[in-house]
Amino acid sequence: MGDLVVRPLHVGTVRRDKSIFTYMKNIGTQIDAPVLAWYIQGQGHHILVDTGGHDPAEGQLHPPYSRDPGQDPVARLAALGVRPEDIDILILTHLHWDHAANIHLFPRARVLVQREELRYAAAPLAPHRWAYEAYPPLAFASDRYEVIDGDAKIVEGVSVHLTPGHSPGLQGVAVRASGAVYFIASDNVPLAEMWNAREQYGAPHWPNAIHVDLEAYFKSLRRIEDLGEVVLPSHDWSALEPTEYR
Repeated sequence: MGDLVVRPLHVGTVRRDKSIFTYMKNIGTQIDAPVLAWYIQGQGHHILVDTGGHDPAEGQLHPPYSRDPGQDPVARLAALGVRPEDIDILILTHLHWDHAANIHLFPRARVLVQREELRYAAAPLAPHRWAYEAYPPLAFASDRYEVIDGDAKIVEGVSVHLTPGHSPGLQGVAVRASGAVYFIASDNVPLAEMWNAREQYGAPHWPNAIHVDLEAYFKSLRRIEDLGEVVLPSHDWSALEPTEYR
């Protein structure tokens, strides 16, 4: 069956004001940030965590956003010898456009999403509507979804954990590999500097500017301390080094 291995996939790039990632800090600093998905292999499974954004050639809903040739998730997986139909489990950390836009590319996968995320995505508060705009549009009532309520074991060594913060139904993914327990924190921790943040930000962890309940967000950040030994950020170039986590 084999030990679990996590591989980051660079599936696009966004240019944003850094303050969007670092709540009320770094206003006016423009950065290029990778859009990441994660391929988990082992225990007889091919698991994809998030799917990245749409093809920017088909519509620019969220500029500046780019995806170079070969950066779509199918191409990234093909470079690892994995076909779309090989993916048997697709875990969506949340339903924002840059994490859930390519579900249709993986026709055989179970698609796992939190019930609270589906509820909120169907009718988000006005400032958050843009984040759920995807191409093609997400079908929130789709029978593709396998709905989860809270924490759940997915396969041996892989579990999801409801960690509301960046979105009300965000779920992180714990992977118990041979070398460490990795926690894919998604956009609760977009940049690595926000996790070990005391020196730079004055708190152990620092939140994303996009959130609904800041108190719940901080509770989730504290909880993540116990869920993983190595926290993997969602929009940080450092997450692409190394090319695999064992």
